[in-house]
Amino acid sequence: MKTNMAFSRMLAIAGCITACGGDSSSDGDSFSTMSGGTMTTSASESTGGSGEDTSPETSLTTSASATVGEESGTVDTGTDTTAATTVDTSTSADESPESSDEAPATTGDVVPCDIAEATLTPVPPNIMLVLDKSGSMITNSWDHDENPNTGTVTRWYSLYQVVDFVVTTFNEQINFGANLFPSENATATYNANGCLMSNGPEIPVAPLNQDAILNGIPGANETAIYGGTPAAEGIEVARNHLVTFDPDEPRAIIFITDGAANCASDAADNYQRFEVYDEQLPVVVGDTWTNDGIPTYVVGIDISNAVSPIATDGNPDSTNTYDELETVAAAGGVPNGGPLFYQTTNQNELQAALQQIIDDALSCTVPLDPPPAFPDLLEVYIDNMMVPPAADCAADDGWIYTNPNGPYDSIELCGAWCDALKQVGSVTAEYYCDAG
Repeated sequence: MKTNMAFSRMLAIAGCITACGGDSSSDGDSFSTMSGGTMTTSASESTGGSGEDTSPETSLTTSASATVGEESGTVDTGTDTTAATTVDTSTSADESPESSDEAPATTGDVVPCDIAEATLTPVPPNIMLVLDKSGSMITNSWDHDENPNTGTVTRWYSLYQVVDFVVTTFNEQINFGANLFPSENATATYNANGCLMSNGPEIPVAPLNQDAILNGIPGANETAIYGGTPAAEGIEVARNHLVTFDPDEPRAIIFITDGAANCASDAADNYQRFEVYDEQLPVVVGDTWTNDGIPTYVVGIDISNAVSPIATDGNPDSTNTYDELETVAAAGGVPNGGPLFYQTTNQNELQAALQQIIDDALSCTVPLDPPPAFPDLLEVYIDNMMVPPAADCAADDGWIYTNPNGPYDSIELCGAWCDALKQVGSVTAEYYCDAG
């Protein structure tokens, strides 16, 4: 904290009142400002005991707490330790802000300033869930609880349960959307009707989208799920939707599948449509990352590391889906450690994979609204621990302004402090003004 500054505790966020050009004409008011979280300071102005302004001196009382260095405590004003302070401004009536025609005070003027605290939350990422709704999600079952004494469930049942967990748990932290491949209109036919797709996402990205997603996809016990695996078109639908959002806000795709992509848009016949792997999938995923800056997390549901047989069965022939998903995950820009895609063999692993992905995708960019009047004096805390400024977010732990040359309207947490923010969910910003 800047304890050597000659400032008293007025409202820095409300323009620092006189120091930062704000309106100080309110008498006896309690001020409260909220922006991006919670922010509270209070001030009262008293006059002479008769109720009339009989003295050029003003008594100003504020209540605030501050953190000195890295320990929590109260600022030592030299008087009472309750942080209540009386300031003698010794100004004449014709010099008051109400009667002055001069321009607002600027940096360098000797005027009292105060500290204000704001609890701020990160920017919610915009994330599309691209979900495999092919017939194999119903015809194939697997373990859901790693208990050999319980029965198996369909892959779709598990996927729905995990989507339920994710969108419920992170409903307030992430703006979710979802689209299916193929669409619910796809049929169990060996022709183009088995590859039907929607023109846009079934559930567009929006805040608090939990109910819309859970009501907009087939239920956990649904059995009327049909079609091939038009994965490339599923990614393309998600991409076309996400590019409509601000590129400065985090965007991502979570792609979940149980098989090899087919239903190529340029297939000449039904054999090519279903029995040939769609090579466009890694191309579309790579373009989405390289050209649009939108990463794709790739999740496999019980993927076999083997070459498929040659058969007219609706699955691409002579294809190792495991290897193909490795290629897709590398193209998506956010590969897992090993394998590069998130391989899952039961429902518990599927949930753990999505939890890991969400933890990675959560944003570490925090808006500052309003921006600090004195950017060099901003202090940042997470869970009562001071976060140091960083020189390079790629190499250092700490925080930086996202726009180093202004506007100073957001910060980014770096390294270990980014991880801490994802755990805690908010930062405390303490605003200071230079008294002279």
